[in-house]
Amino acid sequence: MYKQVIPLLLGAGLSVTTTAWSQTAPDWTLNASVQRAVEVAPEIKTADAEIGIQQGKQQEADAWPNPTVSMQVDDKLGIDDGRGGYDVTELAISQPLPFGRLGNQRKQAQAALASATSMRSQQQLLLEYQVAHRFHMLQLAQAKLDLAKQRLQEAERYQRSHRKQANGDQLVRYLTPLESMRMDIVLQTAKQSMDMAEGEFTEAAASFKSLLNLPFESTVQVPALSTVMAPHDFALLEKALGNHPLLTADKQSVAAADAGIAVAKSKRFNDPTLTLFRQKDYLANRRDDVTGVMLSVQIPLWNNNKGQVTQARYMLQQAQAELELKQRQLSINLHKNYLHLGHLIEQAEHYRTKLLQPASNVLKLTRRGFESGSLNILNLIDANNTYFDTQLRYYELLEESWLELAELRKSAGLSLQNTQSVLQSGEVK
Repeated sequence: MYKQVIPLLLGAGLSVTTTAWSQTAPDWTLNASVQRAVEVAPEIKTADAEIGIQQGKQQEADAWPNPTVSMQVDDKLGIDDGRGGYDVTELAISQPLPFGRLGNQRKQAQAALASATSMRSQQQLLLEYQVAHRFHMLQLAQAKLDLAKQRLQEAERYQRSHRKQANGDQLVRYLTPLESMRMDIVLQTAKQSMDMAEGEFTEAAASFKSLLNLPFESTVQVPALSTVMAPHDFALLEKALGNHPLLTADKQSVAAADAGIAVAKSKRFNDPTLTLFRQKDYLANRRDDVTGVMLSVQIPLWNNNKGQVTQARYMLQQAQAELELKQRQLSINLHKNYLHLGHLIEQAEHYRTKLLQPASNVLKLTRRGFESGSLNILNLIDANNTYFDTQLRYYELLEESWLELAELRKSAGLSLQNTQSVLQSGEVK
């Protein structure tokens, strides 16, 4: 059953091989478009940089504090033995001892790094949705342009039939001046639709190329809109939701906040410091060397830094609340997207079987009736408008279905690459 669901989430026109990118109108699939966007998107580079930042913080969290070396020079010995002058009287090396702190810092840094990695996956998921949105908008604009060309060709065909009749090449029926005027209105309307469709396609292509960082003078071509099949097993989508990168990132944030409490407790007092020193002193009428060890520990008489622990505890509560909020919102969105997608698919199928096909048949019959003289120009215009309006609405429903499917993938946390790996294993990971 799962293998029936996953191919539907992969999107329209996917191919296993990567499409070569060039300026010669490649056939852009959704998968190839996403791969291109991931390669050039500054959002992904920013997310990668954040991972590098967290890796640096992890290295810093596991490092011991540097030791301190001190040297004291004074004239104490010269005064004591009467020789005068200055001498090195003390050499010391001090090492802070971060007992119990590094382990907690390491856990906190590891959780923060895991959260940044998951947020990188979330950023890619959002980018895939943006690419899918512009990709399907370009598909619709391309379909509208093809439909406008067809509509213009149909109107020009009526004009050619009229001219043939006027020239005496083919006698079909007599056209009144009013009918000729209405025929011309149909033609001009088709030309206006063509101009609008060309403008919409140009804008959609420019938006698509800007996201993929393609030259604006290049041409793009995408697969035609196709029908969408609804995923049948909603339970598998809910199971995939548990591994949503946004939730995974928040879970790691909770883990980091939890470790932050232990870090705050360990930082309530300064690290104890172990000092090894060697001194020169004047004892028993002669200079001698003295070696010793000193341990310094802070005494919390005035400030025990409980405020840091309190802050860390409330940060944990905040992270847990945010996780619960996102879990609830994503679950609601997933259920809503799933239901809406089903409604759109049913509506598109209804248009295809109950409206589009009958409208096509009516146009053909009306055209024959008009050419034979049994139907007037109003019947032809009505049938013509009904067919092309129905076809346009059908394309819009297909685009809305694909956009809703992209929303469903985003809500479930399934990227195109992850979905392909799941398809190969047959399991939700």
